[in-house]
Amino acid sequence: MDALDLLAGLTARLASTARLDEIVDAVLPEIVELGFGAVWIAVLDDPSGNCSTLKDVRDGGATTPEMPELVELDLRQPLFRDHPVFNVTDDAMLHLVERDGGAAPPGKLALPGVLHDHLRGHPFACGLLLDSRGQPVGVLTLSSYLGAQPIPAAVLSHGLLPAFLHHLGIAMERARHVARIAQLETSLGQAQEALAVDAGIKAVGELAAGAAHDLKNLSGIAVLNVGLGLRSPAAAFEVLPRIERANRAIGQLVARLQRIARAPSSKLELANLPLIVEDVLSMVTPKLRERSIEVHAELPVVVHVQCDADLIQRLVLNLLLNAYDALGEAPLAQRRIDIDVSAGAGVVRLVIADHGPGVAAEVLAHLFQRPLTTKGGSHQGLGLVTAHAALQQVGGQIHCRNAPTGGAVFEVTLVAAPPGTPDPVEPSRGFPPAIKEVRHARILAVDDALDVVDVIRDILEPLVHEVVTTTDPEQAITAATSQGFDLVLCDLGMPKRNGLEVCRALRAAGYRGKLVLMTGLDSHAMSRDLRAAGCDALLEKPFKGAELIEVIHLLLGR
Repeated sequence: MDALDLLAGLTARLASTARLDEIVDAVLPEIVELGFGAVWIAVLDDPSGNCSTLKDVRDGGATTPEMPELVELDLRQPLFRDHPVFNVTDDAMLHLVERDGGAAPPGKLALPGVLHDHLRGHPFACGLLLDSRGQPVGVLTLSSYLGAQPIPAAVLSHGLLPAFLHHLGIAMERARHVARIAQLETSLGQAQEALAVDAGIKAVGELAAGAAHDLKNLSGIAVLNVGLGLRSPAAAFEVLPRIERANRAIGQLVARLQRIARAPSSKLELANLPLIVEDVLSMVTPKLRERSIEVHAELPVVVHVQCDADLIQRLVLNLLLNAYDALGEAPLAQRRIDIDVSAGAGVVRLVIADHGPGVAAEVLAHLFQRPLTTKGGSHQGLGLVTAHAALQQVGGQIHCRNAPTGGAVFEVTLVAAPPGTPDPVEPSRGFPPAIKEVRHARILAVDDALDVVDVIRDILEPLVHEVVTTTDPEQAITAATSQGFDLVLCDLGMPKRNGLEVCRALRAAGYRGKLVLMTGLDSHAMSRDLRAAGCDALLEKPFKGAELIEVIHLLLGR
């Protein structure tokens, strides 16, 4: 009964784990208790046919680091087919690979010299660990039996030791199967992500075409109004506000596209959910108009969540594109998407609902569990499996249901920003009220576009500022470090040396005046770069002359 209880307990322990190290740790002490002072357990390495060391014990202490990680012991030797456990009572039964060379003679065990040396010349047994089909999955060597005695044949063929070896082989087989399944799941997940990326690239390409259409329309408005303004001074005065509005709209659209194209963050951040939804809508709207799909959005001005903004952008984009597909065959009166953002009890909810056919019942149960590739207007489209997994990692959730009146309703729950959390710095179009008293200043304007520096000079010189301009970054560095400038206006995107490099070079050369960086890029994530370059302020293009004057007054006023 003691032996049966021991085997029952060992079986329970082995059934509770699929890790090779834990399996070996469960069986090894029981084998040592049978009187073996030295035990080596290895798993079969399929690609090479040799053995990878799992555990080695000698004289009651772990000596695994002393054994090579990979031992050239070929378990496919003919000897092992005839004797699953080979009992070596003297060295004459061995063929030491490194010493004797060549193939092992019949009846001898080919053994690596390193393993022989490790056994100290004591009698030992070398046996296969077999799986449920009788195929080798590992190897076991036993030595130092009751000191250095030969191992009795009965110990190897009857009693607890054969049972331990059988349990160990089956458990190792299970562990290998579990590891293969995990590897396959990883490969499947990577394939799913690759499919989602491919689909996302295609979707972004389609949306970019729509955004380009809107940009052309806005620039067309500006160009047409320029033509009208050329007719007379009065006409020019009349059309200037229209041109400014068109240019403002272009700048806002570009800023939205830049935020969406921003590189993913490697950590959680505060993200303004309504702003993200508006940014994505600006991209999707031209595509929705193709199918006469209306959008009704209830969005607060600011609701911050703790999440990677890139994840939310992709999620909202995927949900809107899936709704677009679902509404393709819907009657015109039903082509509507409703969006709502609400906050409460530490969470923020985003609801996106359409009025299409809804999600088929057989699909709804597995919508976030497996990749669905056939669309057909049933919300089997982009990124739902990936989005579900990504949201779980940041404490979020996504659910789907069919509305009683028809259509699919997706509800996303995100973690709200803690109360009192400072707002993240968002790109701003305004500045504090201008300080009226401004001293005469020497200003250097650097931009690779000649028209830009010419306009800056025309704006600032009437204000009694002395303005020097250049389109060459190297000339700017030389001028700023050799002449007394109070302020340098520097463009970010210049060839040869960008604006951040110019600013860092100026600070390194000892320039102590004010530095203002001008950029048409997304300024949301630039604060760290600005501090590293020693910049004092940022002007986001396109900016008005009044905004340029205000930032100069702010930095140089007294």
